[in-house]
Amino acid sequence: MDEFQEILQDFLVESFELVEKLDEDLVELENDPEDLELLNGIFRVAHTVKGASSFLNFDVLTHLTHHMEDVLNKARHGELVLTPDIMDVILESVDLMKALLETIRDTSADAGIDVSDCVAKLDRITGGKGTAAKPEVVAAPEPEPVAEEPAQEEEDDLDYDNMSPEDLEAEIEKLLQQRQAEDKAKREAKLAAGEEVLAAPPEPVEESAPKSEPEPEPSKPKATPAPTPAPATTTESPKAEDPKAAAPAKRAPATVEQTIRVDVKRLDHLMNLIGELVLAKNRLIKINDDVEERYEGEEFLEELNQVVSIVSLVTTDLQIAVMKTRMLPIGKVFNKFPRMIRDLSRELNKKIELELAGEDTELDKSIVEEIGDPLVHIIRNSCDHGIETPEERIAKGKDETGTIGLKAYNEGNQIVIQIDDDGKGLDVNMLKNKSLEKGLITEKEADSMSEKEAFGLIFKPGFSTAAAVTSVSGRGVGMDVVKTNIEKLNGIIDIDSELGVGTSMKLKIPLTLAIIQALLVGVQEEYYAIPLASVLETVRISKDEIYTVEGRSVMRLRDEVLSLVHIGDIFEVERILDANEHAYVVVLGLGTSKLGLIVDTLVGQEEIVIKSLGDYLKGIEGVAGATIRGDGGVTLIVDVVALMQMAKDVKATPLIDTSAEAGASAEKSKASDYTVMIVDDSKTDRTIMRKALEPLGITLVEAADGQEALNVLKSGDHNFDCMLIDIEMPRMDGYTLATEIKKYNKYKNLPLVAVTSRTGKSDRMRGVESGMIEYITKPYSTDYLASVVQRNINFKAEFL
Repeated sequence: MDEFQEILQDFLVESFELVEKLDEDLVELENDPEDLELLNGIFRVAHTVKGASSFLNFDVLTHLTHHMEDVLNKARHGELVLTPDIMDVILESVDLMKALLETIRDTSADAGIDVSDCVAKLDRITGGKGTAAKPEVVAAPEPEPVAEEPAQEEEDDLDYDNMSPEDLEAEIEKLLQQRQAEDKAKREAKLAAGEEVLAAPPEPVEESAPKSEPEPEPSKPKATPAPTPAPATTTESPKAEDPKAAAPAKRAPATVEQTIRVDVKRLDHLMNLIGELVLAKNRLIKINDDVEERYEGEEFLEELNQVVSIVSLVTTDLQIAVMKTRMLPIGKVFNKFPRMIRDLSRELNKKIELELAGEDTELDKSIVEEIGDPLVHIIRNSCDHGIETPEERIAKGKDETGTIGLKAYNEGNQIVIQIDDDGKGLDVNMLKNKSLEKGLITEKEADSMSEKEAFGLIFKPGFSTAAAVTSVSGRGVGMDVVKTNIEKLNGIIDIDSELGVGTSMKLKIPLTLAIIQALLVGVQEEYYAIPLASVLETVRISKDEIYTVEGRSVMRLRDEVLSLVHIGDIFEVERILDANEHAYVVVLGLGTSKLGLIVDTLVGQEEIVIKSLGDYLKGIEGVAGATIRGDGGVTLIVDVVALMQMAKDVKATPLIDTSAEAGASAEKSKASDYTVMIVDDSKTDRTIMRKALEPLGITLVEAADGQEALNVLKSGDHNFDCMLIDIEMPRMDGYTLATEIKKYNKYKNLPLVAVTSRTGKSDRMRGVESGMIEYITKPYSTDYLASVVQRNINFKAEFL
């Protein structure tokens, strides 16, 4: 990056920061024209942008800001009253300034935008004829200051402290033009030499301007506009100015924040690394729990626990710190609404006041960027449909000025943005009738609809209560976009309204989209993560509490009937595991809608890192992404919005898979119809068992460890009648294998026989708890082993 690009980058960053709050300040100034400090602040913005753009030879921007500065200067001297019509022109010039800055950012030039109409209006406001010179002409007078160079020595003797504000500004303008001319000459010389390089940065110009700005402030008491053309009264003005000139000086020293600008990509990369660290932390905690269970009482466990606790604590603190670096105050979104309300008030001929609160509430940068459009639609809707005209409000006994409140606050791991208006409120009957007219709902749905559900009709695509299509609303494409965008952020919308009193709308949005709190649930052998923001509660019910109404499963939850659906039916999970007498129901809430999601187990709450599914798997209905569990397994994250939509098409299904015949086997006609699996990591031990059982003529299948045995069992190639299991094995031991097998309906009654050298009482007890029905200790006789197997598989004597 060459020097010019570097300075240009600084100029753009500074200018965008200055202009950002300008709309809000101007609207505030219109309501309080006497606020001289605010007016001076706005003037300084125009002056600073003009100075810097002039130095960088952005002539169109300089031309526009120069005329803006003239209007604001007259206003702060008391020579001009800022009426709504004048403010319209100033706001138009601010819009053009923003557009020019964006053009400069994209093209490094300010060409392509016509500012002549706006400049003419500004010129007329200051008393001109509206025939201001084109920006190209602005550069023409540049050589003139050069001709005045002989007088330079005299300027060194000028007493700047005793100059009138007008003379001081004229002097600054002259010096600025001199500097511009010199700089242009240098740049042309360097251009001729080859490369474009700027020798001096614009800081000195920018600094000198603000320092001199506060001085004109006290000039307001001077009622006579005469000093503008006549610098002859210079000696008298300092006496009048001196007492008040000190006031701005007290405000001048400001504490400079120690900040550094960082590329957003770096923060995103840092956030990804933190996500990986959180996953590693979860896995470390899981491994620590497993080690504690296996080596209970060992001395090293205490030290290991301390290390894991410290890593967990530091990771959490680091995660919070990195998330905070991505946080932006929501005030950056709120700042544009005072201007919008002001423009809509004039367009709709209504009196509307905006009350802001909680602008310092912070949100993740990605959410701040997405939340702006939904809020624009909601506020425009409130202005057009909510707030009545002054005549209607007076007739209803209300204040003629309507109020729209916009506030943000934290609530747990969410942020709530609340939009209130004191307008006409929502008429439930009118909403239903409009929806029926447009064919959005049926009469049956309208009759059974609650008040809250009726409020939700405004989010239906194509719905509008406007009598005519205007530039503000009436096309029926606003509020459904709001709902879609908020749900994309895993947020929900809640509406309350009272007819004739007003409407309150709450948007509940997660603080960040990268790491969220989720409820992990188990379904057969699968795990799913449900965003905790959508979980209202969890309940445990017996199967007797589930009823079927019109082909759908329902349950009574306190005073309401809750629709139920099994998550296994939505994601088509095969039910092969044992079904319990009780079921767990996760109650999901999305706006006014509720759904009971039946799951097999509740694993618990966990902090999860959201990972995208990639190009090949993205777009799967009902799945928002994936995460990695503490044990290293992958868990799918449920898309609650899509899930509730999919649940509408799922019919009631029994909780127990009646087709699964637990332990049932076909009639045996010969010895080889019996199948026994031998599970042992020792080939010698497997051979001994095989030699002992081969004389029976039964079919024998071998597995070298628990994991291999489980895979053989799942494949379904054999119908096993018994399993001989060693306890000490790599990958998966005998206890774990027995526990996993007993989860399956099909093998619930399958005889599991432990064959091991572990003879302790605790080992036997653990074997029984995991589902072993017999315990054979090594060494054993081959006859004894054969007799145990015959007894457990009900071997028929005639096959011997």
